[in-house]
Amino acid sequence: MPFSQDNKTISGYIFSTWTNWTVSVGLVCVLVGLSPYVSRLLLPYVAYALGIIPLIMLWYRRQRHNRSTALLWIAAITLLLSGVGLTALNLTASITDVYQVTGKPVNENLPYVVQLMLSPIIAALSGAFLVRRLGHGRFFRTSCGRVDVPPVQRMVWQETRYQVRLLFIITTILAVVTWFYCFKHFVTASFNSSDLFFFVWMPVVVYILSVIYLWFRCVSLWAFYIQTDTTKLLHGERMSIVRFLIVADNSLYLTRHQIKVKQDEAVYFDTPARITLPDNPTKRIPDAEARRLFVGKTGLEPRSLRFLFKCVGLDRENTVFHFLCDLDSTHAIASSRIKGGEWLKVQDLTHLDRLHMLSAELSAELVHIFTVARAWKSYHRDGRRRYEIRGYKPSVNLGEIKDWDVDFNDTRWLKVARLNADSPFFKLRLALRRLLRHDY
Repeated sequence: MPFSQDNKTISGYIFSTWTNWTVSVGLVCVLVGLSPYVSRLLLPYVAYALGIIPLIMLWYRRQRHNRSTALLWIAAITLLLSGVGLTALNLTASITDVYQVTGKPVNENLPYVVQLMLSPIIAALSGAFLVRRLGHGRFFRTSCGRVDVPPVQRMVWQETRYQVRLLFIITTILAVVTWFYCFKHFVTASFNSSDLFFFVWMPVVVYILSVIYLWFRCVSLWAFYIQTDTTKLLHGERMSIVRFLIVADNSLYLTRHQIKVKQDEAVYFDTPARITLPDNPTKRIPDAEARRLFVGKTGLEPRSLRFLFKCVGLDRENTVFHFLCDLDSTHAIASSRIKGGEWLKVQDLTHLDRLHMLSAELSAELVHIFTVARAWKSYHRDGRRRYEIRGYKPSVNLGEIKDWDVDFNDTRWLKVARLNADSPFFKLRLALRRLLRHDY
């Protein structure tokens, strides 16, 4: 029976994670395998050439959704750093008496043992990616303020995180084993068969076994997901939502809700003005139409209404529109259809968020607004500081949002928040972003 287009798409997502592992880790193993047979002078250039390959793949994938790039980044950085390290060793050997530096006899005819350098670098990078780039908070709180990401994106993220964690474990073990062997048994007089096994063939064999293991894992995932409703897996729930944040006197109006968690009732807060639309407009909703929706829902006439931002799903079938409504005073709620809620200050919202008592949509919504506001107050659009104060963190006043001259729908500010003049290696990272993604 022929597969549908959705089935083929799911298969492509699943097996692309295996391809990433095979190419990324394979390039590192190529450098390990070539190291005994390539001269010391040429080996750094081999590392640079291999490091360019994942960068090219990243450049071609820059516009693809649901792409898994962590392993490619790890491979590229590892190979380029190893090239720099090998170049430094060659320069040191050419300008310095290595015998005096080490205090031991050095056989300059031996090849470089790159495995001693590669495993610690990969272990450190994969550990950093697990914490900084693949953390749960970074994934579930998306840049556009939504948390109901399509299931296929969640699956790709989970599989990527699993592979990076596996890479961290494998390279940490290899680093410990190879460095232990180096201190206990390796001598610089010659490069014997035992050295060749620990420094070359053992990492290559581990890589081959990992490729076989991950292939069977992908086949198992494919067999599981292919039996589910692939339409829901790719697109998630199809709906369009308009959300209004109600502000007055520097406070945000929220209502309590209850949800069943196992055998207990949990309380959370959310805006009472949340409207589901029967169709799915992908363009901006006019202010007049948004005002009509808000009045029809609440019975209130806002003093001002401002469009904040919208989030379009990866399949362009789901759209969430976010608006800010400013009321004359907090007392206006008393005679409305949404009375019975609570007015909360910024510090109250922060406290509730730490207790996980804000709805997922509201929490991500506030993260988006506060992130853009602080980035706009602190930096220019190119990431340079507005004020010569390193680490400056401005305050955000709810009552001032309606008057700020910043486009909350401009994703550039989210990029500025992640990469700015206060970020380590700002100019180098900015150059790489421009090279690989053509943005910022």
